[in-house]
Parts: sequence; structure tokens; C-alpha cells
Amino acid sequence: SVNLAAAMALAGLKVLVIDLDPQGNASTAFGVDHQEDATGTYDVIVAGEPIAEMMVAAPRFESLWVLPASLDLAGADIELITRVPEDERPFRLRDALDDFLGEYEMDYVFVDCPPSLGMLTINALVAVTEVLIPIQCEFYALEGVQQLLRTIEFAKERLNPALDVSTVLLT
Repeated sequence: SVNLAAAMALAGLKVLVIDLDPQGNASTAFGVDHQEDATGTYDVIVAGEPIAEMMVAAPRFESLWVLPASLDLAGADIELITRVPEDERPFRLRDALDDFLGEYEMDYVFVDCPPSLGMLTINALVAVTEVLIPIQCEFYALEGVQQLLRTIEFAKERLNPALDVSTVLLT
């Protein structure tokens, strides 16, 4: 997601990268602060803050913004279960993104997901229409992709009928 987003931004397209991984690698790659007290994705998904107020312009890019991750995302699944009504949990990111895109024009939005299949990944699958799966060319990676494809199918059947796997990218 980082390389694709950067290439598109360098081509002049308006791009938003949403970093959903508590490790914050996408935020780091763009030089965006994502320390423990940084605001960003956690505040949007758990606290209901608007994306526009939490996103940060990526240094060295004129048309790329990042909604940074923070270590607080590691506890987001528990926070969502204890603070958010059950029927709203999978839709937090989608609703925030719909509100944002209703006011701001973006050519592409990339959601960089954690390697786990918890509530953050479900939120991403509900918020998007297209999934690109990068996969290492090794046996154990194939097992993970099988589980991911089952999760995507679940999300498509129950939460987001528009969801489609467009690309499997061998890395």
C-alpha cells in the first residue's frame, strides 16, 4: 500500500493512506509520527473523531495524507467491544470514510491492515470495495491467504456485498 500510494501521489493523484496496523509501518514509511500519544486511526474508529481532523500531510508529498496508527490500536478490538454497540462495530471506519469523502475529494484511499483478522480488519473489509492481497512466495503464507479469503467471503456475504478481491500480488 505504501509503494502504490506513493507512486500515485507522485503522479499527482490525491491519496489517503489509513494505517490500521498498530505497528504503524505505513505511518513510519511516510515519516508521520505515530507514537503512543499521537492521534489518528484509533481516535476515528473508537472515539468517532472525523478523519479530516486526524489525518496528517505526508512529508515530501504534495497530495498524500496519512491517517496514522498508534500503539493504542492494539487494544481497539477490546475498546470496540466495551464502548461501541454491537451493530455499529464493523461499520465505524466505513461511516467515517463516507463522511470524509462526502466533503473531501480523493482519487484513492488505501487501508493498510494488520496481519491479524480481528475487528480492525473487519472494519477495513466493510469500508472498501476492492482488496489487494500481497503474499510472499512461500508455503506458510498460502495458509494465511486461505484464512483471509474465508474472512473476505464472510464480510462479503454478511456486511459488504460490494467487496471484491481484485489482485493477489506475489512479493
